[in-house]
Amino acid sequence: MKAKPRAKKSLGQHFLANYEYCQKIIKFSQISSHDTVVEIGPGTGQLTDILLPLARRVVAIEFDRDLIKILRERYLNEPKASNIIEIIQADILSFKWSTLGNGPFKIIGNLPYNVATRILQSIIDIKDRFSSGTFLLQKEVAQRILSSPNSKDYGYFTLLMEYHFERTAGFDLPSGVFSPPPKVISQVIRLTPRTYPHVVTDEPAFRTLIKNAFQQRRKTLWNNLKFKYKPHQLQLAFKTCHVSLQSRPEELTLKQYVCLGQMLYSPSS
Repeated sequence: MKAKPRAKKSLGQHFLANYEYCQKIIKFSQISSHDTVVEIGPGTGQLTDILLPLARRVVAIEFDRDLIKILRERYLNEPKASNIIEIIQADILSFKWSTLGNGPFKIIGNLPYNVATRILQSIIDIKDRFSSGTFLLQKEVAQRILSSPNSKDYGYFTLLMEYHFERTAGFDLPSGVFSPPPKVISQVIRLTPRTYPHVVTDEPAFRTLIKNAFQQRRKTLWNNLKFKYKPHQLQLAFKTCHVSLQSRPEELTLKQYVCLGQMLYSPSS
């Protein structure tokens, strides 16, 4: 009898171990027989087992070399599975997505807690290549992504994700559906690359703006920004974007931040 793979704490691994929840996740991801699916961190293959008979093609990207060996032994010796699945050993943060050819594809992943936000920020660069991404995250991170203005979770990361994606809340996963059980609750969300209702002309500058905005949450937005921009320029931007001088950073909508970004970084400013 083969020994079960052990989760590595250094890699933030918590393997899915509940078939019913795996089915629920796949249903929420809206994957069909026409889809190519990129699975980030397949782990022990619990989601992969359900994906294979459902999707047109599955590309499983795993960092852990021990798990790669197990996955290849499990699937590549099975004729039906081997025709559908490609198993790649790679760090998803440095993976060359161009090697997958032209999209679109769908992404699904039980993301390691310790690098989840970095992974989500990295997929911004390839959002024109995929049609949706379904992710299992620490609930605290999911709530930061899904939050709204006037919420304690609302901040830089919220705005960055909202700017690039439609955000859809899924459902919670109790710690008992993982092996080993984490000490926190997880949540499933779906991110869909959006057609911009608002566009900034200088995205790096826009990111700097929202980082500066939330530098000190207890201060007003004006006090967080007044030493970063010319006073007359900032005053005009606040007036044009209907922002009060007493507003807190968490009170503004994405539309207002985009407006500020356009005003503060326009060629004429």
